[in-house]
Amino acid sequence: MELAEQLRQARWFGGKSRTISDARVVDRACCVADAPLLLVDVSYTSGPPDTYVMVEGLGDPSTARAVLGAFQGADVATDAGQRLEFRPTHVLERLEQKRTEPVALMRAEQSNTSIRYGDALMLKLFRRLQFGPNPDVEVGWFLTEHSQFRGTPAVAGSLDYVRDDGQRASLALLQEFVVNRGDAWSTIRARLSEVLHGGDMSSSLTSIERLALTTADLHVALGGGDADFAPEVTDAGDVAAWRAAIHAEVAHASDGLARRQIAIDTGALLRRADGIDGLLGAAKIRHHGDYHLGQVLEREDGSFVVIDFEGEPSKPLAQRREKRSPLRDVAGMLRSLDYARHVAVQSAGTDAEATDHVQIAGAWYSAARQAFLDAYLREIRNASPALLPTDVEAPLAALELEKAAYEVSYELNNRPDWLPIPLAAMGDTECR
Repeated sequence: MELAEQLRQARWFGGKSRTISDARVVDRACCVADAPLLLVDVSYTSGPPDTYVMVEGLGDPSTARAVLGAFQGADVATDAGQRLEFRPTHVLERLEQKRTEPVALMRAEQSNTSIRYGDALMLKLFRRLQFGPNPDVEVGWFLTEHSQFRGTPAVAGSLDYVRDDGQRASLALLQEFVVNRGDAWSTIRARLSEVLHGGDMSSSLTSIERLALTTADLHVALGGGDADFAPEVTDAGDVAAWRAAIHAEVAHASDGLARRQIAIDTGALLRRADGIDGLLGAAKIRHHGDYHLGQVLEREDGSFVVIDFEGEPSKPLAQRREKRSPLRDVAGMLRSLDYARHVAVQSAGTDAEATDHVQIAGAWYSAARQAFLDAYLREIRNASPALLPTDVEAPLAALELEKAAYEVSYELNNRPDWLPIPLAAMGDTECR
């Protein structure tokens, strides 16, 4: 099959909406027998090119086992004179081999490809090549080797493509497989569904408090390192840049809505954006960057595990690695809780029950939001108070506005039926 056609048919190929003008192999390595790894440069009729990683034979369990064996520290030369470097952490040293069976290729992911090794490990292959530290690998290594935080899958190893000039690109991440009930999007919605049908709210709120404590512990860990993980002070330049980003999101959403003859009070929204000034002098740290209920797994014991620190793969690595206020993650999670209540109402029952469901879900969201914020702020104030400004209300509202404006643009282009969810948040001056 022609190389360009292979790419077009791959679930993980991100250029399906673009016209390929050329696709060619620029490097090749055989990290294990019968599993050649290819780097493919893809050019388009317009816009910048991409480089993708193609590995053959991963669906064969014996090949996948051989790849796992290479993580003991293999160093493989490529045809172009570069290297593949497999780096293990201490996690592999204590792993029982029998726990890595059976081996299976996971089918759910889009931008990456994953292999599960029993109930012990998962290998994530990054399909789009980008030079520089991959946040998923970088943050995972830091939390595994340099922190006490255990609310994320421990990293067992990573695979880098290393050029002769020393530049690195992450090709794969090997990490602990977490047995779980599902992601928090599904488990919290299930509890909310019980509430909508007459159940008590306390169990749901207790779960959300646990999620808030995990979030706070994550931020304390990410703000407790040195070098790339050392907290920094937010200066006037940071605040100006973040305000401009919020303004840009609002303007983009406003333009999209105008094309649908939907008007919003842009002036009031821009005044809300000024709340970002409250972050001046506060700490900025590494953070998740794409934090929502789908990025958290719930273990069988009800505790939570944060996953996927990669950020938005289409954005530059420098942007995905930038330090921001941890409130940015908080804003993302609060917006996700808002989505959860609306979706729960949509799927809850008949039209005759709709009014009751809307009222109950509204009361649940108010209580859930407050439970999350109270638990999160209490934990941060006790463990690392310098991470947050004294008053979080105005900057948090500004960050929720930024997220809601982004959601409006997304829903306009992808799920118009869901547009009322973020649009209501933009229209609420409290963003609640």
